[in-house]
Amino acid sequence: MSRSKIPPNRLLHFILFLLLGAGTLAAQDGGNGKSEKSSGRLAWFVAVAVPEGLGNPVAIKSGMEVFEVTLSKRSVGDPVEIPADGLIRIIREVQHPEDPNKSVIDILAEFQIPQTVEKALVILDPLPEPVGKLMFEAKVQDLADFGGGKTLYLNVSPRDVQVEINEEVIELSEGEMQVTRDPRLDKAESRAVTYSYLNPLTNSWSKMGSSAIMLHPTRREICIFTWNPRSERISYHGVTFPVTR
Repeated sequence: MSRSKIPPNRLLHFILFLLLGAGTLAAQDGGNGKSEKSSGRLAWFVAVAVPEGLGNPVAIKSGMEVFEVTLSKRSVGDPVEIPADGLIRIIREVQHPEDPNKSVIDILAEFQIPQTVEKALVILDPLPEPVGKLMFEAKVQDLADFGGGKTLYLNVSPRDVQVEINEEVIELSEGEMQVTRDPRLDKAESRAVTYSYLNPLTNSWSKMGSSAIMLHPTRREICIFTWNPRSERISYHGVTFPVTR
């Protein structure tokens, strides 16, 4: 995933400033024409999936700035600054439905990062069906609780899933997210992992797969369980997130 700042002279930035920025600016500068400095807080993004027709990269509005971020389900890229109020939007410029010479702004996702969070991972989960213009639900993970050597598990399937890693057992219901306990790694270590789901027909755990994974003190791992409605099967994929970023 990559991120680049949109130049101020771009038409999109100008429209966003007029439609979305004025109220934020007034709140930040207290009406004296001076905006606050950057909060120094950072957010990284990864997508459970990228909806067809979305267009990628996407525009992310954070405070008075707009950034282009390429969403990926396999990697986490460069961060975006979290504004002082914590409010972040994913937006898209589209043609006005009644005037082809004008544009309007759709808000595809809107979420707020708590003031106590200095560094955040934002996992964007596409909604099954858009709610108005909204296309994503955002799940925010405080990186203070997700350090090197740990694995974050997210279940967005309709089945309960279970992860056995060494002697630890993690169970996740639909929409639940958990981070493994601190393994206190000094060096890379191999861990045996088994993945299962709760079979609704037998009300027992059915094995999906098993593997040996390498945990590194310099990186975080993410495992996301998803659902294929056509095959009615659960699948899972991993994302590596280096601590140095």
